[in-house]
Amino acid sequence: MADLPKVFAGISQTIHKDALSFPGASPESKRLVERLLEEDREAHHCLYGLGFHNHLSHHLLAAYDLGAPPALLQAIFDAEQRELLDVHTDDIKKQTIHVQDVKIDERNWTQFLGQDKYYANLATFFTHEVKRLGGKEAYEHYVFSSQANRDGAHMLERFVAGAYYALEFNSDAMIAQALAQTAVHEPFQPDLFPWNSPEDTPSTHPQPAPSNGHTPSPSPSPRGVPILSLLRQMYDSDTLEPVLPYDPTALLSKRRRDALTPARTASIRRLAASWSYFPDLTPAELAARAEELLFVATLLFAGTGKPGRTPRLDFFLMHMLTSAHFVPALAEPLRAPAARAQLLTAHLAVVLAYVLLRGRPRVDCALLMGYTDVPLPPSRRASVNGAGAGEGERDGGGDGEGDADADADGQGKGRRANTTPTPGALGDPAHPSHTNPWPALLAHVLPARDAHTVKALRALYAGAQRYACVPAGAVIGAVDREGRETHVGARALDGSVFVRAAGVLVDRMGWVGVGEGGEEGAWDRSGLGWEGAWEGGE
Repeated sequence: MADLPKVFAGISQTIHKDALSFPGASPESKRLVERLLEEDREAHHCLYGLGFHNHLSHHLLAAYDLGAPPALLQAIFDAEQRELLDVHTDDIKKQTIHVQDVKIDERNWTQFLGQDKYYANLATFFTHEVKRLGGKEAYEHYVFSSQANRDGAHMLERFVAGAYYALEFNSDAMIAQALAQTAVHEPFQPDLFPWNSPEDTPSTHPQPAPSNGHTPSPSPSPRGVPILSLLRQMYDSDTLEPVLPYDPTALLSKRRRDALTPARTASIRRLAASWSYFPDLTPAELAARAEELLFVATLLFAGTGKPGRTPRLDFFLMHMLTSAHFVPALAEPLRAPAARAQLLTAHLAVVLAYVLLRGRPRVDCALLMGYTDVPLPPSRRASVNGAGAGEGERDGGGDGEGDADADADGQGKGRRANTTPTPGALGDPAHPSHTNPWPALLAHVLPARDAHTVKALRALYAGAQRYACVPAGAVIGAVDREGRETHVGARALDGSVFVRAAGVLVDRMGWVGVGEGGEEGAWDRSGLGWEGAWEGGE
């Protein structure tokens, strides 16, 4: 098929981000990552295996953003491209290849939605539209316009399945790629979203009360109910109880069919609308909501385990974290205020749906805050007297309760490291209390084989960049207007949740960098919200 025309012909292949997250990029790495991204776009379908997403471009960009050198970028490409499918694959399961002899244009494009065999044709169509309209304009039109969502097209509901990197890296080619990927997805549960329900409008959406009669009041957001309050309402709702009995073998598709009944979707729809479904959100309100999403996603990611048990990181809740990172980049180019409200509401509706699909796991604020805020590689922990940074907080595998024998600051302050003194340095560089943990975390995650590990750490790193200095008591929604906690221990939450969660991530998924010999870990797919998922095991 070497003589076939290019799928993404005549469109800019460059990427640009004003400030990369971590130093390490070079002219060589930028040229290489642009070439590898183009090769992936032209050669590979957006799906493979049993309908899994092709994450190669996401992995490359996440690693590039965190400073991966050219050799590592090439290694990522070489390892992952082996299992990907040809861009003209017409049957994902059978892996057969056939070029579809159809021309997709503005008049007929909706006829091909949800059909992955037309991925290449749709990519060519959206390439033309990006060139005609501009990248950001094409994104807004083909995801949020009424024309793109009427008569069952549901492009916004297809988009929330995940196509995020193009806007962050200002890549026209990737916007066309993302729109094509969006178009071949099935829409995600359209009745979850208020614009698909006549009774739910921006001015007349109900705010459901929890079954215990207590409705947490909003804080500090001026309009709408904070997500932590909505999550409390979800936990207290009889309607939103998870499906029983617990089935450890159920696939996500079955859990979705069983759980998303009309009554449950209506309840989730009203919850999501009461947070952000306002067509005139101010920039400050948008910024506050992006902050909320990242804090709550981090809590769901690393704060839904059990005290005294080995931490579990749910594979699907992890995606709520990585997608929350993109909300500012997705909202910024939208010119229509109503589109921003739809984006935020859609995102939260999906988050709440996945909380239900994972058994409605409860956030444990004390558990997350009990993990160390100076996560160290195993060899560094062993070099500190008293077995490192303390029993309860030495790593993500602790019990989350803190260390009764540690000093009051939780850092083992005052213990000396069994290392050679460094006379030229101030303080004690080997001691946890003098350590910035992020460089070591990055060094051990960049070579990880699983793209999700890199993407999750990047989201947590972004959270720390933006919100690390948020003090206890100031996390949006942690307390209501009457000063009551929305969740036990929520008042103690602060901006350190991101580095604490990062430590849990690397402990579970492996310290695979130089000097540790770490094995690759595994994501949890048990459905950790069900009590039955915790019977037996660690």
